[in-house]
Amino acid sequence: METKATPAPVHEIAVRIYVELVSRNTQISEGAVKMGASAANLAALSLKLAEAFLLAEEEAAAAKAPDTKYKLEGADIAAWITK
Repeated sequence: METKATPAPVHEIAVRIYVELVSRNTQISEGAVKMGASAANLAALSLKLAEAFLLAEEEAAAAKAPDTKYKLEGADIAAWITK
């Protein structure tokens, strides 16, 4: 089985999500432990959620960034001077 290296920020967020999902899906009684979902499924979900979170965060930051793509023509500068 080949494993891919996960980028550090994704890994850190995925670990936090995984711990939260496992804690919410585990029932511990006196003689048994029961999980509502498999650990492998929770791990895969955690990675996907972490990647989606970081992507959404990047998109939100990009939306807040100032627009630096503008075209300044000589006529625009001339209009400032004549006013």
